[in-house]
Amino acid sequence: MALSRKPLVELSAQHALADYVTALAWSPVGNTLAIASGGGEVSLLQNFLAVPLQPGSGLSIDALDFSGDGQWLAAAGQAGNVTLWQMHNELPHEIDSLECGSAWVDRLQWHPQENWLAFNRGKTVQIWDADRAEILTSLVLPAHVQDLGWSPNGDHFAVSAQQQVYIWAVPQWQKPRYQWELLSASRRLQWSPEGAYLASANQDNSVGVLTWAQVHCLQQTPVAPTDLPTLLQGFPGKVRQLAWADIPDADKSPILAAATRELVVMGVLVPGEDWESWLLDLHSGTVLDVAFQPKTGLLASLSEDGWIILWQAAVNAAQILEGAQEGFSALAWHPGGQHLAAGGQQGEVLVWSAV
Repeated sequence: MALSRKPLVELSAQHALADYVTALAWSPVGNTLAIASGGGEVSLLQNFLAVPLQPGSGLSIDALDFSGDGQWLAAAGQAGNVTLWQMHNELPHEIDSLECGSAWVDRLQWHPQENWLAFNRGKTVQIWDADRAEILTSLVLPAHVQDLGWSPNGDHFAVSAQQQVYIWAVPQWQKPRYQWELLSASRRLQWSPEGAYLASANQDNSVGVLTWAQVHCLQQTPVAPTDLPTLLQGFPGKVRQLAWADIPDADKSPILAAATRELVVMGVLVPGEDWESWLLDLHSGTVLDVAFQPKTGLLASLSEDGWIILWQAAVNAAQILEGAQEGFSALAWHPGGQHLAAGGQQGEVLVWSAV
């Protein structure tokens, strides 16, 4: 295995929590990293200095996200509530705790432009307006919510519940604009960076890809043409994570990475043809996460084997990162692409910076 002689990133910071790292989130403003653990801890690294926010409770925190302006941080998990901090000059102040009953909240995401926070509560998605401190809307689904996500421009909102993916036009919450029916339950959703595609990782080891740009243009009724989605099949196991390449070139074909078993399966949509695929297969443990460096084709894949592999153009292994004795668990690129953070099964937090 030939690797790049010159490293792409170098270790610049280390930290540790008392339990395995469950979630990481970078603020879009400055160099602030939020970290959560399976023991309920929430901490910040601000310019690589640790700032504890919440001690461990024994109940895991499973979802973290900063608002689009970096002024709010939300955390949620097993305890069934959502905690909000407001950032004043990068100093966090706990503002509110939204009680969600006994529902385990493991999905939350801020609207890209508005301070609206969407989070799951069993068969319901609630959207909280942080500026007004009130619920904007509650979306009731026929089954438990598996995943949710705002489109990159914030004009649409997608929710998966069993074999259906519902897409609302914001802020028309009365009924979904489009309903995408799959052959099995949708477990994870991922919009492409420009919002033209929506990918779904499904329970039957398949990935569905909806060409949302075409659906959005052609649709005149709540039911769009059924031949626009594509189903990618033949994955060897559960697809744990999806990532789209964020390459700022309108002529580039969309590139999708899927983490499954010890592999990363890559796919590119060839114009006028179909999807072509290839494998990245250097890991020896389960690949838990994949993420593209913003505005480049550099892919990071993270595994339980204790390796993070950086793949140039999502093809060639360029660098291997280590530092989690029992394996890694979470991964996140800084929005500017200059830092890569990873969490480990024993609470390790490592940050590498571009050379």
